[in-house]
Amino acid sequence: MKPTISKNGLALIRRFEGCRLTAYQDSSGVWTIGYGHTSGVSKGQTITQAQADAYLCTDCANAEKAVNRYMDTYHWNQNQFDALVSFTFNCGTGNLNTLLNHGQRSIAQISDKIPAYRKSGGKVLQGLINRRAAEKALFDTPVSSAGNTSSSAYIKPISYLQTDPRWKTHNYSARGERKTIGSSGCGITASAMVIATLKDPAVTPVNTAEWSMSHGYKALNQGTYYSYFVPQFSAFGIPCERLNQTSLYGKSLSAAHEKALHALQSGDWVIACMGKGNWTSAGHFILLYRYENGYVYINDPASTKETRIKNTWDLFAKQVKYMWVIHVSNGAVSPADA
Repeated sequence: MKPTISKNGLALIRRFEGCRLTAYQDSSGVWTIGYGHTSGVSKGQTITQAQADAYLCTDCANAEKAVNRYMDTYHWNQNQFDALVSFTFNCGTGNLNTLLNHGQRSIAQISDKIPAYRKSGGKVLQGLINRRAAEKALFDTPVSSAGNTSSSAYIKPISYLQTDPRWKTHNYSARGERKTIGSSGCGITASAMVIATLKDPAVTPVNTAEWSMSHGYKALNQGTYYSYFVPQFSAFGIPCERLNQTSLYGKSLSAAHEKALHALQSGDWVIACMGKGNWTSAGHFILLYRYENGYVYINDPASTKETRIKNTWDLFAKQVKYMWVIHVSNGAVSPADA
């Protein structure tokens, strides 16, 4: 029996394609609907969620068939198969044949070539860079160590430090004070990491500091208001959800904890405001991007200390106060050209 895509592979495709029930034009002008479905789609067309799921199954079946043509040559394991089905779903059978050089490339050579397929309409897109990185990570993961999406298909965000000499002395003040990014900019530095990774690599903490100040989100004699994150990310088309309105400090179990953990296991990110403990003596924003085997992996805007960039979920859960989920999916992306 020929292999089919696993739940892990489907989760990867859904995360990067997104689902839209009304037809839209992708970055190459192709009418698209559902999870990146393009066959027979016309302007104004609408579908149900059930139809979107059916299209996804059909489109995956076509991609599976293309990858299975090379099964006798490569004997794909499940992770390699899932990664290439996702690649083919996005890039098409022709690009799969080119990637494999019609069966002439080795497994290692295929892995090395996956990141090259990052263009649409002749332009490099950050969404495609992210997707190829996730597919390569899955392709390279041995089956025995890939128990869930968090260990096989995650994206590590760009790392910024608020104390970077390029911007640590840049103004970040509310009216009546004089503060800097270095002293008070952990929140806007965390958001800059997200935006630079998912949307625009040119964005730095300087940009997010200016946006925050101009919109009134710098708190006097403090850092950044909690209300800042959702509108800041919305300005770049990045979905963000605040998980709790009251502090969770000292608690390790709640609905918000469960949602945050599930998000990390699904490949999404979490911005967290930490309370007194391992990460801060007062309050501090950090960015979590991965969960694996009881540990969380973190971009800390103020430190690269080992215990601050990787620690146990249990310790994090006890010291976190507030959390926001960043949905990493960039919506549908069009077939890439290398």
